[in-house]
Amino acid sequence: MALITHIDADAFFAAVEQAADPRLRGRPVAVGGNRRGIVASASYEARRYGIYTPMPTARARQLCPHLVLLPGDFEKYEQFSRWMFSYVYDFTPTVEICSIDEGYGDLTGARHPPLEIAATIRDAIRQALKITVSEGVGTSKLVSQIASKLRKPAAFEYVPPGHEVSFLNPLPNRWLPGVGPQTAARLNAAGLACIRQIAATPTDLLGLLVGRAAPQLHQFAQGVDPRPVVPRNAPAQSYSQQETFAQDQTDEPRLRAVLRRMADHLFARARAEGHSVRTLTVRIRYNDMAEDQAAESLVEPTDLETDVYSRLDRLLDRAWRRRVSLRLVALKLSHVYTGGYGAELPLDRPAQQRDARRRLADVIDQLRTQYGHTVLRRGHDFLLAATPTASEPVSQ
Repeated sequence: MALITHIDADAFFAAVEQAADPRLRGRPVAVGGNRRGIVASASYEARRYGIYTPMPTARARQLCPHLVLLPGDFEKYEQFSRWMFSYVYDFTPTVEICSIDEGYGDLTGARHPPLEIAATIRDAIRQALKITVSEGVGTSKLVSQIASKLRKPAAFEYVPPGHEVSFLNPLPNRWLPGVGPQTAARLNAAGLACIRQIAATPTDLLGLLVGRAAPQLHQFAQGVDPRPVVPRNAPAQSYSQQETFAQDQTDEPRLRAVLRRMADHLFARARAEGHSVRTLTVRIRYNDMAEDQAAESLVEPTDLETDVYSRLDRLLDRAWRRRVSLRLVALKLSHVYTGGYGAELPLDRPAQQRDARRRLADVIDQLRTQYGHTVLRRGHDFLLAATPTASEPVSQ
């Protein structure tokens, strides 16, 4: 029988800042507000003042005038994430990193008792990195993940084999994967507020409330989750596309348009998979087959191509060091994160504008998925359509 641990770092960004600067330990710390005016992570000292994610930083300062508000430092967070998961790799090669601050480890068949391993991992992270993690151990990813989140921070919860149903039964429906606020509201209105009530509901009736998700939701509610731990390193994942031209190119507006079209395709893929990215790399190949490239990391991850259009123009200028014709251009998106850098409240004009762009991107994705990319065109699409060349984009 499988035994899986789920590790979830507590208030990760804020905790890393406190670990890196001993002067911040024990003080209310929040990370965020650099561009969007919201709290992306709040230490547990800050949470005692009612500060949470996502909250406008202006409101956070009102609640706690002596709050230490810091901009995000993703280079630092990525390094701590690598250190944190290295302790899991010490005991098992089967590690699935779901995001920068949480992941699974399959302890099935380990040489030492699984609970002893879990305790060792938790203690090692606390002692070496000066941050705490909450850990759940169970026979499935579903149970171990819920167990790790029930009593944060610095929690440890073990659900023995055979106790999955009794563990899940009394919990609110929102603990099940895929049950967001809207779905929870529908389930609550139907009298299915607890997981045990969902487990007792026939799948066909459940389908009237949640549609095609009913079979899996019913399975989860009964404590059944056959999903294996799939070794995967989120930071190593990337999205890339390249285009080789039939005729060498010197038309700079066209090359910029090609990069923007690549960004449209790649960011749509990232959004479809629930990801955001932080690093952009533009690579070019000259007519003599030599190559150059330029890269830039954003302050905060994004899942909107409109956030990076102007950056792509600058990256092309930096990469194109020899002003001779180009045979190929390529775009790579790396440092991939699950979700975004905190949710965003549309309380001021910049936030409202970005919220509108995000909703527009979702609509564009739906239309293009249903009718093809050309159903809706941006300015660079018209430029490329007006000056066609026999080039072939290749995604990776």
